[in-house]
This record gives sequence, structure tokens and C-alpha cells, in this order.
Amino acid sequence: MRDLCVLLALLAWAAGQACPAGDRECAAAAIAEAEAGCPPLVKPTDIHFMVINLDRSKGRLARMREAFANNSLPDFERVPGVEVKESLLGTAAYPVPRLTPYLKIADYGTCLAHYAAWQAVYTGKHRWVIILEDDADFVPGVNLLDFPKVPKDTDLVLLRASTVVESHAVCNATSIRRATWGYGMVGYLTSRAGAHRLIKAAAKGFNSPLDGHVWHHNNVLYSTATNYIDHGPCANPCPSSIRTFLNGEVSVEPD
Repeated sequence: MRDLCVLLALLAWAAGQACPAGDRECAAAAIAEAEAGCPPLVKPTDIHFMVINLDRSKGRLARMREAFANNSLPDFERVPGVEVKESLLGTAAYPVPRLTPYLKIADYGTCLAHYAAWQAVYTGKHRWVIILEDDADFVPGVNLLDFPKVPKDTDLVLLRASTVVESHAVCNATSIRRATWGYGMVGYLTSRAGAHRLIKAAAKGFNSPLDGHVWHHNNVLYSTATNYIDHGPCANPCPSSIRTFLNGEVSVEPD
């Protein structure tokens, strides 16, 4: 009978509900059982939002403002995108260097824009921040303000699970998964401490696109179990990517 009580309590607790019949002992047992073997976990609260957006992409900014309003999300903080000028490469205009000419100019700009976002998180007043690129799409039914518990040591939590190639469960007390390989950085949750580690890992510069840099330089990455945000279909080269356009890989600038 107690096993059944624990099971029911655990299911209810995982769904964010009170333990059945207000049985505190049963609820405590369920939580203890779920968290057994877990790393230290914390539930992100008071989540702030940042959107990376180039000055030239006014339509995308307007679309994101409309999407936030339609999803009852608080106003976001805009982080200006970086359109790199080749004449300024190697100068103090850019806070961290491009380490190889094989890193395309617009990919380097993407790295610099996210680096600026990390700095804003680290020096800002919010412990938890979701950083989005301006072509991210919201997933119907997903409440980004009600996030599952995450390991305290995380550098970031990727929000697009479909681009995480390798991951495994952390423990029964959270749906968050330990991510070991993937691609794409269209949206992720980070913390002030996590942003500080991201900044330190980029201090020497970038020698690959952002996703490759993060996978190779930051060891504490997680992902949601399902897509919390999404991105439209994309070929290679991607016609909807402003980065691809700025790299000269497509001829038509996307809206």
C-alpha cells in the first residue's frame, strides 16, 4: 500500500500537483526517492529573456515582440547582433579574437553576439536567463516560465532537443537530460554562474562556429527532453538564415 502511495505521490509531484490526500509523509518519501542519486538540483525562477537581433533585421525584431506577446511572456532584452567588418579584424573592436581564417565572418559575428549576451547575463541582475536568436519559434503548449529543475552546475540547457544527437537522463527528479553532442544554438537557458564559465571558456577566442565551440570547450551541457523552442525547416545552405546570407552562401536576404 505504501509503495502505491509513493508512486501516486511521485506522479502527482512530477506534474506539479500536491501529494494525494495531503499525505505529507508520502510526499516526502516520493520526493526523496525521485531525488536519490541526483546531482544538486535547482528550479529556475524569475526567468529573464534576451533576444539576439541584428540592427538590419527590424522585421525579425517585430516578429519576436509579437510572439512574446502572443505567448504571454514578459518583455525581452534585445542584444544587438554583430555584423563583423573585415577591416576591423584583429583590432580592439572585437573583445575576443577570431583564431582562424576558416571561421567564416558571419559565424564569428554570431559568436561575438552570444559572447555579448553572456556578458550581459553575468553582469545583470537576473540569475536565470533564456537567450534566443531572433528566428526561434515558440512551441505551442510550452510554458518557458515554468522550467523543470536543472543541475546547479549547468553551463547551459539547450531548448531544442531535436538537435541534440546524444543525451542521457540525469535522474528521476527532473526531465532535463545530460547532453553530450549536438548542433544549433537557437535557444538555451543559462545562469549568471553558467554565463561566467562560458565567458572564461571563450577568453582565448573562437576557432569554430558557436555550437562547435561550446561542445568542445564547455563540459556541463544539458538539454530539455522535448523541444521548448523550434526553428523552421532549413536546407544547407539555409535560405532563412541571416548568417548564411552574410556569409555569401545565399543571395537573397531573409526576412
